Amino acid sequence: MLGTAHGAVLEGMDATVVLVEADVTAGIPQFQIVGLPDSAVSESKLRIRSAIRNAGLQFPSQRITVNLSPASVRKRGPGLDLAIAVAILRASGQLPGDTERPGRGTKPVIVGFCAELGLSGQLVPIGALVNLALALRQHGRVEMCISTGQVSRCVALPNVQYYPFDSLASVVQALSVKSSWPAPVHLATDPFSPTGEGAQGNVDMSEVEGMAEVKRALTIAASGGLHALLVGPPGCGKTMLAERVSTILPQLDDESALEVYAIHQAAQLATPPSRTPPLRNPHHSVTAAGLIGGGYPPLPGEATLAHHGVLLLDEMAEFDRTALNTLREPLVNRHVRLARSGKTMTLPADFLLLGTMNPCPCGARGFGECRCAEREVERYWSRLSGPLLDRIDLVIVVSPTTPSFARKVEETSASMRMRVSAARALLSTASGNRSQTGHSFHPEPLSISDRPLQLLTESARQLRLSQRASASVRRIASAIAALDGRTHVLAADVQEALGLRAVPVSSSSHSW
Repeated sequence: MLGTAHGAVLEGMDATVVLVEADVTAGIPQFQIVGLPDSAVSESKLRIRSAIRNAGLQFPSQRITVNLSPASVRKRGPGLDLAIAVAILRASGQLPGDTERPGRGTKPVIVGFCAELGLSGQLVPIGALVNLALALRQHGRVEMCISTGQVSRCVALPNVQYYPFDSLASVVQALSVKSSWPAPVHLATDPFSPTGEGAQGNVDMSEVEGMAEVKRALTIAASGGLHALLVGPPGCGKTMLAERVSTILPQLDDESALEVYAIHQAAQLATPPSRTPPLRNPHHSVTAAGLIGGGYPPLPGEATLAHHGVLLLDEMAEFDRTALNTLREPLVNRHVRLARSGKTMTLPADFLLLGTMNPCPCGARGFGECRCAEREVERYWSRLSGPLLDRIDLVIVVSPTTPSFARKVEETSASMRMRVSAARALLSTASGNRSQTGHSFHPEPLSISDRPLQLLTESARQLRLSQRASASVRRIASAIAALDGRTHVLAADVQEALGLRAVPVSSSSHSW
């Protein structure tokens, strides 16, 4: 007799719906699972046997063959335990065999079983529930049977209902008598909080005293979706400013917030749902795989975890040069392409890059008495390759300020975010690009008249700017104009943009 059930597994960030088929026939008692199971799935045979018996049910003393379809996809993790147990009970006649039924409209209702089984028959929560729900939803309306302990991780999705169960016995009771199903989990219509832990501990730009020019430069970067490098001596406030840039970015819309939450769940991070763009601040010892993703099975790296948000590389010159160079592709293409075990995987990586570094190894060059030799300074800057520096739009000089103990009213992140949103709306309207959520914002430059265009062309020739650098200057000038409420670029905007674009290639080519 054949019994079936639906489950889902995660491969990296992509979830795959799995049809579990169980065949129970007469013969020598044997339990086999086929369909590329990993060790966690293979070991589920022992868990399922004990769970069925401890739930007061009969484990068939016959030949049991379980097939996990599609057979070409590696099945990882214990999340198929409940689906396999239900399929076996259906095949042995202890449960009715309906796996899907007609729903309202054209889509059927798919009952998905996503939980791990304990030896006592208790249901145990699993990871990446949102990813699994999204995969199941592609096949119809979904009723997901989950562990009661997983209710807090549920997110409201159209055509998805979550039914919490404590044990395998309660699932069997519900499937046997439809009227005994528990009430679905009641979820808030908008599960994504505008603040909370996703707001990086409720930090605010108003906590940074003074530095109006630096704040303006960061506002320009946020308005145009531009990558920036903050350079200054130790203790001048570079990191403090960079950690607050995500708070001046526009809040994420529903689709972007759900995408970020699903990415973090796939990476097994306990990040709560939030509309605040994420901030990732990896240590400088991070490897190339940790930065862009990798491993086996492949997991998202910091570039993907910063999707729709900010990737902060504090003390950027201390990072491994090879690891930094892996960012060159996602900075342009806004995704990461990985090839592992004959399989190619594409991960989203649309982030705003912020780097901080000292002007020299001792940190005092241009701001005090520098003890570094010219060769040491050049070697220090050479840790950032030329192609990587060419992809950084703004270089912002952060000068030390004298602390003042007088109470001053500084502009808040909310106020700056309003100005950034207004500038993005203007850029979006002028370029015909309506997408302005999070950091998924890449508008065309604003129109430029003959005089500013001539200034840009002549400056690019004298400064020997690459085509990418020239286009970057124009995008910076467009962001400056949009912040001022204009739809056209002036010569003054180009001049300010050129000043912000000055990237030092050696210690002698830039004066701090």
